[in-house]
Amino acid sequence: MSARLVLRRGTARRAPTACLVAAFLSAAAPALGGPFADFVVSFTPGSGAGFGQDQLPGIVLGPPQGGGELQGSLDVLSLGNNGVVVLGFDPPVICDGPGPDLTVFENPFHGGSIDGPIFAEYGIVAVSQDGVNFSTFPYDPVTHVGLAGQTPVLSNPDNGISPLDPSVSGGDQFDLADLGLAWAKYVRITDPGASIDDPGNHVPPGTQAGFDLDAVAALHACDPSGGATPSATAGGEDTPTPTPTRTLPPVASPTATPTAMRPGDLNGDGRVDTADLQWLIGELYDGDGDDAASAGGGTVPSGPAVDVDGDGRITAADLVALRAAWSP
Repeated sequence: MSARLVLRRGTARRAPTACLVAAFLSAAAPALGGPFADFVVSFTPGSGAGFGQDQLPGIVLGPPQGGGELQGSLDVLSLGNNGVVVLGFDPPVICDGPGPDLTVFENPFHGGSIDGPIFAEYGIVAVSQDGVNFSTFPYDPVTHVGLAGQTPVLSNPDNGISPLDPSVSGGDQFDLADLGLAWAKYVRITDPGASIDDPGNHVPPGTQAGFDLDAVAALHACDPSGGATPSATAGGEDTPTPTPTRTLPPVASPTATPTAMRPGDLNGDGRVDTADLQWLIGELYDGDGDDAASAGGGTVPSGPAVDVDGDGRITAADLVALRAAWSP
């Protein structure tokens, strides 16, 4: 099932399919022509899509809302298995310059610690000048080189880390030179579903994972109709912006067993939010096994609320259940 629509920030339009909600919320954002995607051309939801759709188009426009190395942002649109989204840029558009030209921000994160494995859901990236004929960036389905959704997002409007400096921003970068293109106006991201294995495909039941799009940024921009030389969008020249101090969120380190019995409210503060997500990830890797009865041991002692889905085991399925219970 697909939907063809054009959604710009500040607009709300009824979608022609039951898979999309009737209204879209608008959020504050940069003016048109900035370094981030300006509008949603189309969204074709895949199996398991739904998260974030009630906040289209704004949720995928503007700067990334990165959660850091240890947690994935929830300011994202879930494409679902085999889902596809196409975004567009108003002039200036993405242009080929020195090094990478655009960054795609998803929400991967390290499990348990900064040295833990990456929880990733991959996306295939393609670009177009006319919105009809797309060129796909080369990728390897086995090694996953060339796919988006692999690098945690560090940039967030609240931490001062520039989303236009690839050395510190996080996210995955792409170079138009790899496609022989001088510029591109449209970016298409496709979740490959079961055709490319990723950690998200192994979250029970194993069929509901999907690429989660946060934002797309143009690192070089120009107006191709005017023949202008590409410039770095960060500062109007081809030199990178100064490297800001890299600040990572603290790892949740609970010191006492919570008493709250609400599923997912691990710290007992009455909400199910980022702090609970960090705690649950810590519990998954704290060495006391997956038996809920043993959750009070290990390096992250937890109470009964950590068994979010109530099946007696602490597994990745509880991450899915916690996400469903989210109430920050």
